[in-house]
Amino acid sequence: MAFESPKIAFIACGILVIVSILYITANALPIWVTRSVDSQKRTLGLWRVCDKNEDISECVNLPLTMDDTTMATRAFITICCILAPLSFISILSIILVNENLKKHMSLLAKVLAIASAISGIIGVGLGISIVVDATTLAAAMEVENVKMGASCILAIVAVTLNLVGAIITFMIK
Repeated sequence: MAFESPKIAFIACGILVIVSILYITANALPIWVTRSVDSQKRTLGLWRVCDKNEDISECVNLPLTMDDTTMATRAFITICCILAPLSFISILSIILVNENLKKHMSLLAKVLAIASAISGIIGVGLGISIVVDATTLAAAMEVENVKMGASCILAIVAVTLNLVGAIITFMIK
């Protein structure tokens, strides 16, 4: 059986490379929640919190053990950082391996793509929950200008593209 869909495989590879980059960036950057007051800006990520006051910037690592929501978000987003590149590699291997392995590699690519999408949905959902909790707490304390940060937006885009990539991966024959 000849490989029937190289164009679809390349499209899926391209999408999953972008997804991988977005997940890794969202996981690494400390910008899930932002707060601006006058000239001071504070950003909170999954792993670090940063303060910037005029020209002085300082970042501090968050403790490895945090509340359950943050720990779960870290775990699921990190799983996405692993599964999305593996999905890309498995799809790329479909193009490169011999005909006998294509069926098995195709199944592996589909499983990895859907697992990455599911992990992303859970992780991003929990991350949005962190943002909502921070916004609610800030409103209760009458603190203004607390918003969703760039990392959270990148993660939302990543999970959306991940779903598209998973669907396209299922079209590979």
